[in-house]
Amino acid sequence: MESIRLESIRDLLVEAYNTTMGEGCTPETQQNIEDFEQKYNVKLPAVYRELLLEFGACNFGDPAVYSVKELNWAYPEFLEVYREYEKEYELPAELQPFPIGGFGEGSIAILDQNSGKVLMLIHDAGELPLREIAVDFNELMTMLAESAVWVQEQMK
Repeated sequence: MESIRLESIRDLLVEAYNTTMGEGCTPETQQNIEDFEQKYNVKLPAVYRELLLEFGACNFGDPAVYSVKELNWAYPEFLEVYREYEKEYELPAELQPFPIGGFGEGSIAILDQNSGKVLMLIHDAGELPLREIAVDFNELMTMLAESAVWVQEQMK
């Protein structure tokens, strides 16, 4: 189902990755993804895996979507931070978070593998450390891609 949703925005993603904001983005190899998954005994969410294999990391804006290389430092750091947040806040028990990107100010973009929502784990949060930023990965990528295309058009 997630794959079908990524398929629905493929043309927009191609256009966005072809902008100057998409320069330097290269697809991940299946081997790099499998090595990461084996190292951390985890599976990348399917739609995130699909994006990485076809397009690579996304640096169009906030959040920047992690490459596998970035995940190698971000994933263990996320696990540590999330454990601390669990001690300090009442986080939803059903949440199955996976870090998919970062915001410039230090917050982490996470994909909830149960609901499919993309959330921001807020750095130095006040009362509520989680905020929904997209109903699903497709919506997040649509927002980021549309932004990249708009910026490119403004530069013409």
